[in-house]
Amino acid sequence: MDVLRTLNEAGVKEFSDYLDLLTSDPEAPPPLNLLDDGQFSEPFDTRISIEARPFRDAYEFGEYLSQVLEPANAFAISLDSGLWTWLSLYYFDFLCPRDDAGRRRPLEKSSYVLDSDFKFRRYYRHAVRTPWLAVELHGEKAKVLLITSGKGRRTDIAEQLGAYQEIFASKTIINAAYNMYYDREAGSLKRGAGGKGPGSPRRLSAIVRQLQLTYDLYECSLPNFMSMLPSEFNRWER
Repeated sequence: MDVLRTLNEAGVKEFSDYLDLLTSDPEAPPPLNLLDDGQFSEPFDTRISIEARPFRDAYEFGEYLSQVLEPANAFAISLDSGLWTWLSLYYFDFLCPRDDAGRRRPLEKSSYVLDSDFKFRRYYRHAVRTPWLAVELHGEKAKVLLITSGKGRRTDIAEQLGAYQEIFASKTIINAAYNMYYDREAGSLKRGAGGKGPGSPRRLSAIVRQLQLTYDLYECSLPNFMSMLPSEFNRWER
């Protein structure tokens, strides 16, 4: 077990430079020394023990983070860029594993380094904060938000539902998406749920943004929301 810390400005820069280095040297080891070096990191406000362990998927990762970070103030840590970037480095082997040749293929930098200046369209891409927040907000329903491809890249459904703050934060909309697109028995998306045609998550996202011009969907019940959707969504079990 280790004690949770946060990266300071110097530590974030060192980690950011390492991510740049992976472009030319994909076998370079992560700078784990930053995690507990007082020059680059500092203690977190609340003493929290954390463990470097494997996870089956992003949902299990988010569930674990929700549990261990429970003593902290969720609102306060939500925008703590040093904390989430420290956690990215701490779990880098899980977030960006080596391939059989020992090379790493990182996603875009915003997946690991959280900007100190809040921009949701970047924050939702973060590989640690997003699983934590999704589980905090939606519990098991967060699974529909955290589907990734085999290489950890976000699927279209994750992009369409996660890229808009008003959709990501809505319990009603995410509940509807979970019921329509997620196969509980298989633990994956239903067949055809990743398409772009009628009744797809891409269409759901577009229709929600239209409905929000007229309706307060935060106060809308699930049955009422489902009744607002056009017939193209009838293909999914409701």
